[in-house]
Amino acid sequence: MTVYDEESFIEYAILSCLPYVDHLVIVEGAYKQVIALDAPERSSDGTIEIIEKYRSDPKVHIIYANEESDPQQRNVGLNKIKELNPNGYCLIIDGDEVYEASTFKMIRTAMMNMDRSNKYASYFKSKTFVNDPYHMTDQEFPRLFKITPECKFVNDNFMEWPDKGIGWYSPYVIKIPYISYYHYSFCKGREKFEQKRNWWMNRGFGPRFDYGWRYENGKIDDPNHVVHDFAGIHPAIMKEHPLWKK
Repeated sequence: MTVYDEESFIEYAILSCLPYVDHLVIVEGAYKQVIALDAPERSSDGTIEIIEKYRSDPKVHIIYANEESDPQQRNVGLNKIKELNPNGYCLIIDGDEVYEASTFKMIRTAMMNMDRSNKYASYFKSKTFVNDPYHMTDQEFPRLFKITPECKFVNDNFMEWPDKGIGWYSPYVIKIPYISYYHYSFCKGREKFEQKRNWWMNRGFGPRFDYGWRYENGKIDDPNHVVHDFAGIHPAIMKEHPLWKK
């Protein structure tokens, strides 16, 4: 997990995965790109207090860092995972993402299948909730990565494996649409949304980036994404979340 001002959901993210992973590495801090936009280096909400509650758990490893941007911050955590489990897999779980317990059985099966078929990364389906827990859009993001001595993140969700001569392309990167997670990134209020959008629009990578998502008429929306009613059931761990009490 790379986290910054994730008080709204981070404890639910931690609790949803901690019983099922070998190690949980949490990297806290703003990117230098975010600090340049007048943000503080450390989370200013309750994120730090929440993650520090788990420091005594032998599975949990907390690192404070302020790297240039998302790939560098990801690599801080990845390097720690390489020390802990050099022959394993890295699973990205952001501070606003929650998994069902049963999903981890599917992930372990996917890891074994990827080993047998020489795959190095896979996309999962993101059930991305917009404004509230009753409306969502379907997305896909890379979440599971095979660890090698020289693997590294080259973008927020993309990796390369120089020691294997492999980059981000088929057939080494696959999609597993039946593995999904619950992503509450657009349920954290306008202030948090505007901070994220401002960073995306001013990252300094080539031409100015059009983030697409906007806050208009009291709601977050993007004409490029179809937002529809959610007819399913949220993970049981979320039933006490304040979002349901509003």
